[in-house]
Amino acid sequence: MLEDLDQLSIRLATLIAYTQELASEVSTLRVNLSQAQAERDALQAKLAQEGTQAKALTRKVDAFVSEQATLQGSLDLFKQEQSTLQAQLQSREHEVLTLRAATAQARERIEAVLERLPGASAAPEQGAQ
Repeated sequence: MLEDLDQLSIRLATLIAYTQELASEVSTLRVNLSQAQAERDALQAKLAQEGTQAKALTRKVDAFVSEQATLQGSLDLFKQEQSTLQAQLQSREHEVLTLRAATAQARERIEAVLERLPGASAAPEQGAQ
């Protein structure tokens, strides 16, 4: 019976050691869980912050895209206006050339008429003297 008690004592000591080991492991797991939860909370906060930043950047990109579209529209209008003005300039330059040619022709005709008038030969001689 003493042997049985010794074996029971040894078994109880082993069981107590195993229980203490499990309690220690539970404490370690609780600490690890607490650290994991803290890390999770930190990552969630970081994710929320990055989400907010992403939304802000998306709004900025949308604003820039809108502004770019507006500026592109303005640029297209200015190009169209420049093209129109260039066409008008070419038309006016052609008109000027036409008017200069007509003026030169009119001058030649007037000079021819003036030369045929009586006393026309005397006028150039007077201007030469």
